[in-house]
Amino acid sequence: MKKLVVGTLALATLGMTIFNGSNAYAADKQEDTVVEYSVEGDYTLVIPEKVNLSSKNSTEMSVSTINRNLEPGKEVEIKLTTGLSADGEIELERTGSTSDKVTSSLKSNNNVVTVTDPVIGSFTGYALEETEVSKIEFGIPQGEKKAGSYQATLTFAAAYK
Repeated sequence: MKKLVVGTLALATLGMTIFNGSNAYAADKQEDTVVEYSVEGDYTLVIPEKVNLSSKNSTEMSVSTINRNLEPGKEVEIKLTTGLSADGEIELERTGSTSDKVTSSLKSNNNVVTVTDPVIGSFTGYALEETEVSKIEFGIPQGEKKAGSYQATLTFAAAYK
């Protein structure tokens, strides 16, 4: 019976040594834990599906964002990728005749948009409400205006910079 008590006492002493040793280790060294959380940047562009040009006045169109949430230092640039002629005009083709066309100029935020500089606007930051990025102005259609409908398709692209 003495051996059993002595053995238990030795085991209890060993347990205290291990426990005390780990406390000494923790007191001598610090460990850091990094806690992270990530949210992907996101935005919604609002671009009108259709714009009807006026024969008497320039016509305005607005490009805007909703739920904009970009990382600091990030920017989204919006460009016109198709729809401009080499001289920077929009050519609207008459329905039913590929040879009949009228042209219109295009400005974004009062700057002429060209093939060599097709950027119409950019945005950064955080804004939940609808926020205008670019005000686009189409000029009065020019050329021989024969009866009928004229149409052109503009394609916009947005990319992180």
